[in-house]
Amino acid sequence: MENIKYSFQMNMWGIPKFKEINNLGEWYDKDFTANGYFMDWDNILKYLSTAGYKGIELVWYQIDFIKMQFGSLKNFSEFIQKRGIEKVTGGFSINMGSENAENLPGILAMQKKIIDDLAELNAETLIIMPAGQYFGTGPLSDEQLQNVATALNEVGKMAAEKGIDVSIHNEFWCAVNLSNHEKLLELTDPRYVKYCLDTAQVSIMGVDIVDFYDRWHDRVKYMHLKDTNKKSLPESERFKAGAEYDDEGKRWFYELGAGCVNMTGLYEKMKEHNFSGWATVEADGAPDNLAAMLLSKWYIDNILSPIYK
Repeated sequence: MENIKYSFQMNMWGIPKFKEINNLGEWYDKDFTANGYFMDWDNILKYLSTAGYKGIELVWYQIDFIKMQFGSLKNFSEFIQKRGIEKVTGGFSINMGSENAENLPGILAMQKKIIDDLAELNAETLIIMPAGQYFGTGPLSDEQLQNVATALNEVGKMAAEKGIDVSIHNEFWCAVNLSNHEKLLELTDPRYVKYCLDTAQVSIMGVDIVDFYDRWHDRVKYMHLKDTNKKSLPESERFKAGAEYDDEGKRWFYELGAGCVNMTGLYEKMKEHNFSGWATVEADGAPDNLAAMLLSKWYIDNILSPIYK
């Protein structure tokens, strides 16, 4: 097995309307655009497989729609494997409101359902944004941060019973931010809570990803890979109400190699520490998913992979 396998985050595809379009020609009788190529799981998975991606990552809201489209998650797993995708590597979710202890029962109930679904998909990781948005929530008190950690620990224990890791995923606009994201790692149980390093999100937050990975490599079991040209943004930008999207509609994130994140330095450290696992490429904000997945995979194959060999 390769040390690193690559999956693709399906969030920017939304929920493809169809399982499979059997006769694409029918679309051209009414629609002369390329829309038909991007409306079904069949074609999208073939693009990913052809580009060399071995897995896909889902977002929690996609899973119930997949059940409706395919009849069962088992059917979906078989469908993707026939198109060259080995597995669903993980699922992304949010512990919304975890800073308040009274929200814990609801969080556990929601995440249990997702964990059960991921187990049925034979996924490996539940990636969790540890709390909601900073705007209207932060800054967190020590007690609130402990509540966030408790929620992660409890979800992690549930997931471990199903053979699934829980991995923290920090966003630059999250209530857990630069001042306390490492403290949160210290408060969580390493047996049950790992870390998903998002190369662009934490760079925007003000983290040196090479130094961070070097110090926390034993907890980093999963990766989200994307680039950005905006590093170490001030709080006035990170903590805006609409911080996930630039107020002027500009992109925060770019394909690998199109920004200023030190990806080559990170891969040198990954080689040093013998990272082994899945890395998910993301195309957040990309105007063309197909172009984004190909450009990032080119950068991986031609710039990053040679470092690791």
